[in-house]
Amino acid sequence: MTDSLFDPAATASILAGAWASGELMTALPITAKPETLEQGYDAQDALFTLAGGARAGWKLGVGSPAAMRNGNLSRPLIGQLQRSRLHGSGIHLNLPADSPVTIECEIAFVLDRDLPPLAGRTLDPLDIRSTCVTFELVRSRFVDRKVVGWPSFAADNVGFEALVVGQSICEGLDLEALHELARTAVVSLNGSPKAKGLSGDAATDPLASLAALYSHAAERGVTLRAGDIVSTGAMCAPFDIQGTGHVLSVTYFGKTLTFSI
Repeated sequence: MTDSLFDPAATASILAGAWASGELMTALPITAKPETLEQGYDAQDALFTLAGGARAGWKLGVGSPAAMRNGNLSRPLIGQLQRSRLHGSGIHLNLPADSPVTIECEIAFVLDRDLPPLAGRTLDPLDIRSTCVTFELVRSRFVDRKVVGWPSFAADNVGFEALVVGQSICEGLDLEALHELARTAVVSLNGSPKAKGLSGDAATDPLASLAALYSHAAERGVTLRAGDIVSTGAMCAPFDIQGTGHVLSVTYFGKTLTFSI
């Protein structure tokens, strides 16, 4: 399949149908399967248009040095946050009971100004209004997102299902707070400790993720907007859950962010 024959709208329509039905696919039909990340992001844009609603920001995944090396990626995968799928602490989410969900506790930034697409843009601390903690729920439309290929997973909006957003932990950019947060945060599942902060090559650098988003936006001609949330990838070890009746929380700096399924 060549670029000229790929129809991102057709791919998006299939994925939107899977979103609506809750059924999982083993793979996209060969006639609708993107073969490059660029095609995957074209389909993602079309899917986001079909989903409707406002974009509230961005999510990054597969962003640690180890994950990118194992996945043969030069930078993290990037998805878009639908405003209607952003929630505050205490939310109860209704998800298909038979569909596995990956839980990722992440560091997120809120942008403080519009950033037009600019090749080679570097991080300026004035870009960041505040920093917070999030839970991302990853629920792909594929039975196994790891075997369908990165272009298909990018088309699937990198498996974005929902984001639970905590209150600001600091204004602007505080590197000391970022390090302390990753060192001390504890994620609990049903009242029992489940995951702690990642370290070494397994850890995602939130500033590197933000830089990757800048590059992605420049290549695709997208302006990042003041108020956008950028959830930068797993801070604590991700894990999968299935079924209902679960309560998840993370404690940090004397605060708690929680939700239930």
